Amino acid sequence: MLLIIGGGFLVTGDFFKQPPQICFLQPLEKTSIDLYYECEDFDEENPIKLAKIDHDELVLHSLELINEDRERYNAPLVELGTSSTAQEHAEELLNLCMTSYWDSKGMKPYMRYSAAGGEGAINENIAVIGTPEIQKYWTQDDLEEILAWSQHQMVERDELSEFRHSMNILHYDHNYLNVGIAWNNFCVTIVHQFEDRYIEWKQKPILTLNKEFILAGQVNFNATIDQIDIFYDPIPMPLSDQELMTSPPLYGFGHICSHIMCSDGSLPVATVLPNTDSSLGPDVLEGIINQNVGANSNVPLFVAHKWEITHGEDFTTFSIEEDLDRLLNLTGKGVYTVLVWASPADSPADGMVLTTISIFFL
Repeated sequence: MLLIIGGGFLVTGDFFKQPPQICFLQPLEKTSIDLYYECEDFDEENPIKLAKIDHDELVLHSLELINEDRERYNAPLVELGTSSTAQEHAEELLNLCMTSYWDSKGMKPYMRYSAAGGEGAINENIAVIGTPEIQKYWTQDDLEEILAWSQHQMVERDELSEFRHSMNILHYDHNYLNVGIAWNNFCVTIVHQFEDRYIEWKQKPILTLNKEFILAGQVNFNATIDQIDIFYDPIPMPLSDQELMTSPPLYGFGHICSHIMCSDGSLPVATVLPNTDSSLGPDVLEGIINQNVGANSNVPLFVAHKWEITHGEDFTTFSIEEDLDRLLNLTGKGVYTVLVWASPADSPADGMVLTTISIFFL
């Protein structure tokens, strides 16, 4: 009797087991509230052939959608960039089916961009669409509709993110866009890496073994270089999938924004300034400035030993050097991210960041 019941239980368990299902995206307008699917039992004997999907066409479609919005909001159009980091991050996030601005090496977007040879300033948007609970069948049209829907969500319905995604998409200074798109049977990941590239480098920012900070190049418009802010992050450490899945929904410069939490008011660890008083040496002026400002600021100020600027009608050349021994003795090894601030000559009130280049001082 016991054997019969046991055998019957096994048969019953198999009998009531839910067959696998495949789900199809229902018609999706960019203004739709959410995504909806219609599912049917998966025929294992006659599986559906995978649809042919052209990744390059999706990238161009994403670029077109973004430029349509930028034109509508009077921002200059962006060109397709050449950095691979957006695509690499999209592929990594696909395994999680969750958003994270950090990667498994513990690096933030500006670190990944710099490690891959980036030469400007970047800001990143991420969207992950779908769920790991149900298996989907995507077509080219499905993914194009998802791109349009996600774009509309970021630009017009971004209240939960305080319109950070929207402001990034429409920011006037962006001139390039690197797009990452990846998908599997469950999720779609989209990474937009907006790039501000205005400098032709003679020497990208470096820290020498003698702790000299050096950068030189040419900005492709007439500008005043106001100052250079330097942010510090500890050496990145590998992160688990769980740490990536629970990382903050935004990122910022410096270690005040880690994969555990992001605090407001991130401050640079140093600011490098030009010598505005030719009658005083850089060291003397540096001492005076720090004495006067020190009570109101925790940021050490440096007056560059070399700050050579040449202005042309449509260009600005620069060569800047400073000894950061005092800073590096305090902070030590880590990632130093350089933000060069400039004001265009034709609109000096519109300050802009020309770089978010990270120096890995290891």
